[in-house]
Amino acid sequence: MSTRKFWRVGDQEIKYIKEAFDEGLKGIANKKLETGFSKKVGVEFSIGVNSGTSALHTALFACGVGIGDEVVVPPITFAAPAFAVLCVGATPVFADVDPETFNIDPQDIKRKITSKTKAIIPVALYGLPADLDPIMEMAKEKGIKVIEDNAEAFMAQYKSRTVGSIGDMAIFSFERSKHLTAGNGGMIVTNNEILAERARKFSILGYSTLTAKQTSFKIDIDVIQHPEFKRHVMVGFNYRLPEVCAAMARAQMEKADMFVDMRIRIAKFYEEAVKGCAWLTPQKISEGLVSSYWTYVLKLDTAKVNWEDFRKVFLGLGGEKYYAAWSVNYLEPVFTEMGFKEGLCPVAENIQPKLIQLKTNFGDLEYAKSQAVILKQTIEKFQASNNLSKRV
Repeated sequence: MSTRKFWRVGDQEIKYIKEAFDEGLKGIANKKLETGFSKKVGVEFSIGVNSGTSALHTALFACGVGIGDEVVVPPITFAAPAFAVLCVGATPVFADVDPETFNIDPQDIKRKITSKTKAIIPVALYGLPADLDPIMEMAKEKGIKVIEDNAEAFMAQYKSRTVGSIGDMAIFSFERSKHLTAGNGGMIVTNNEILAERARKFSILGYSTLTAKQTSFKIDIDVIQHPEFKRHVMVGFNYRLPEVCAAMARAQMEKADMFVDMRIRIAKFYEEAVKGCAWLTPQKISEGLVSSYWTYVLKLDTAKVNWEDFRKVFLGLGGEKYYAAWSVNYLEPVFTEMGFKEGLCPVAENIQPKLIQLKTNFGDLEYAKSQAVILKQTIEKFQASNNLSKRV
């Protein structure tokens, strides 16, 4: 089986897309998707948008973040959280990561909070929730909003709670590599009706008729066609999730449990392959947390093995190409030009070059097993050639 095949899409997606056409692309698919998504995550309100990044931008606006405010974000993740902060005119403040989970460190968040802090965006990195209880506790104490970024963590669990149901707001992504995909798209969720209404209005051009649960600005046709009808009560963006994408995402929702289970099973294959290796350290999954494994991540914990060399041997044995972690956000050129410098988050700066993000998005478990075998063979090759110790 080719691993390039878009195996997650099939007849159900085509059926629902055709349904959306037959319904006239009038918002019915979005309504069905939002209703199902709310039920799955365990929240009252869901708002579909056209990407995870626009979901973050919208959530920050809904939470009242603006010019002069600060938002605490992690330095190891896709740059969307920091970009979204800049889009509302606020300043991203980078808090360091935990050296074992690679997620944002609540203790460093506490050190980075100032009188200007308006929100915190904990990212569930690689499918693993951040340590949310202490984050929520300090946020509540100081009147700070928490926006969970779960772009990589659909159906992950934090102490028996589904991610997305814990913070003031949360976002998800339907980008092609994510657990559910519509090619692109995103979802904002919350239990707060005021935040939901602000988010929906902002994401659909500030339309006056929108409410927390309304999925289309179209009301009585005679009302909106009248010359005195006033449409816009705030400046907003056109972030609507296209109806065809909503239809596709709805079909993906029906397969969600299978998609997540596949990734978890594939992660277990890798986990078995690295047992006994003292110089490759998996992301730590603390007790009470369940990762949905957007990727399976290892940290190279030896100076004897170079990241590039490890990848070269893995590929040479038939392994799938994998990514390194994104550059520490504030060391990307766009941020260094703003004045950000090295030293802000020393743990993140130390860890980032050592991370290996192995793929879990395979539709064939036998093929996934073969990738785990190749990982084990790669480890054994370096063990033999570099006299590396094994974990007892």
